[in-house]
This record gives sequence, C-alpha cells and structure tokens, in this order.
Amino acid sequence: MVRPDSEPALNGSDDVPLGTDPAAPPPVRRQVEGGPGAGHPSALQARLESLARLLDDDSPTVQSAVQLHLREARRAAAPALIRASRTATAPGRVRARALLADLRRAPVQRRVVGYLTRDRVDLERGLFLLCRLNDPSFDPRPSQRLLDELARDVARKSRMRVDPLHRAQALVEVLGFDHGFQGAPDEFHRADRVQIDRVLSNRRGIPLTLCAIYACVAVRAGLRVGLLPLPGHVLLRLHGETTSLIVDPYHRGEVRSESDLKRQLKARGHGFNAAWFRDADARSMLRRQTANLARSAELYGRRGELRALRSILSALEPRRAQGATAS
Repeated sequence: MVRPDSEPALNGSDDVPLGTDPAAPPPVRRQVEGGPGAGHPSALQARLESLARLLDDDSPTVQSAVQLHLREARRAAAPALIRASRTATAPGRVRARALLADLRRAPVQRRVVGYLTRDRVDLERGLFLLCRLNDPSFDPRPSQRLLDELARDVARKSRMRVDPLHRAQALVEVLGFDHGFQGAPDEFHRADRVQIDRVLSNRRGIPLTLCAIYACVAVRAGLRVGLLPLPGHVLLRLHGETTSLIVDPYHRGEVRSESDLKRQLKARGHGFNAAWFRDADARSMLRRQTANLARSAELYGRRGELRALRSILSALEPRRAQGATAS
C-alpha cells in the first residue's frame, strides 16, 4: 500500500526512440545468460526470441522467470517483444506489450530518480517529468501554454492592486472562480485527477495538484505562494508583505484559518507539527505526488506504471532518511 540551473529540456537529446537510447548499456553478456557464444548478437537474439515465445505459457512460475530475463535484457529484447506483440496468443501479446511499455518507461524512470536526487529541483519541471511515466512521449508545451494564459489573466486582474496580499488573491478569483478549478470527490485517485496536465485540461483534481497549478501560475504572475503539507490535504499560503492567507484550492480557494485547521487536525488524531504550516520544499511535494500517482496506479491496475513509481519511491528513501537525520 503506498501512502499518500540547468536541466535539459524534456524533449532534449536524451529522450530518444526505443532502440536508440545512447545511455543504455550494451545489452549483452551479464544481462542474459546463455551457453557458449551467448554474447554474440545472433545467439543473444535467438535466446531472446525463445524467451519471448514463452510469453504464451500460462504458468506463473514460467512467466516470472521469463519476464525477469526479458526485463534484464532491456532494449536488446525489443525486437523479440515487438514480434511477440503481433504473433503470440492473445495472453502472450498482452504480456509482450506490457513489457514493451516497461522498456519505454525505464529511461523516464531513471531520469525522474536522477532529477529528484539533485541538489536543486523545480516543482513544475518535476511534475511534468512524472507525466512521462504514464506516456513517455508526453510533451509539456501545451500545458505550459495553458499556465501562461492563466498567469496573464491573473496579472491583468492584479495589476491595479497595491497591497501584495490583495494582488495574490487574484489567483483565487481567476483560477477558482473564473476558470472553475476545484476538487473532484468522485473517483479521487483517477489519473486525470492527479496528473497536472490532465487537471489543467479538466479543472478537477486532488489538493496537491491544484495547489501546484496555483503555484506555477503565481511564479509566472510574480506572486509569492507556498504549499502547506498538511496530512491528507495540501493547502496554499498566499504571501503578502507582512501578512499571509491560507486558502484551499480544492474548495475553489476558500479561506482557512490556522486555528481552525489545528483544531481539525487534533480532532483527527494528528496532533500538531509546525512543519505542516511552513512552505514545503519542491522535493518533498514531488515525492508526495509520486506516492499519489502510485496509489492511482495501484487502484486502477496500471501495473507497469506502479512498478516504476514504487521503484522511484524506494530510490528516494535513503535521501529522505539522510535529510531527516540532518535536521
């Protein structure tokens, strides 16, 4: 159960079609065992073809071993899997296509881990990178244009306001009311309620994704906000010069008082943690969103995506533990 500056462009040269990844290691000897000559390309391909034919086998034991070997072969297995995806029995075709999807997802998975373990991370870039686990060909530019348009609306509404907090409230007026961004209690963990690109399109989402959209728009509009990592429900703090305001984008920007929130947390058995009322760092929010996506994949049976997300969370745990010790 999963609980909830100089980066290359998302479409940069390190994102290449299946079979041409320059970063992929040589797909041979240590990955797929075979007898004499197993390192020779033709011998390797013959072995991989034999393994791919076993995807028709209904034995769970056989499937576990075969799929493990094919995954370890990485891109070298792609030709055999492509053939099996067209010529195998119906169950074999399904398994071959799932393995191909895992192969396409693997470079994205490595990039996510590499990015989230950097010294500096950016919330927006990380969220768009996570979208590629669902669709490795994802292009963030249409979503970025939507954020730009929203920011222009906010800038127009806040232009004549003098007080910084009053200017920041234009976010709520534009996103919560003019554009109708709000929560979606029905099927809370559906992918289109979690992924930022889909929430931008349908304007319904979970608290963290909605707060992230507000934050991405705020940066473009020159406003200061922070995400508050309360248990189970992220909120947004609008910052003025000397004062601030807590709002809930899930409920179209309704104002929440800190004293009421503390009482509610206590009533739910959470006690009090001062960190919940401080602006969260981008890395912790991206880790939390990874857990949200994993929960969605678990509930809706997206097994390959779930494996990738769990692997990412596992890779991030040592850094999390190190950070906890340091503080």
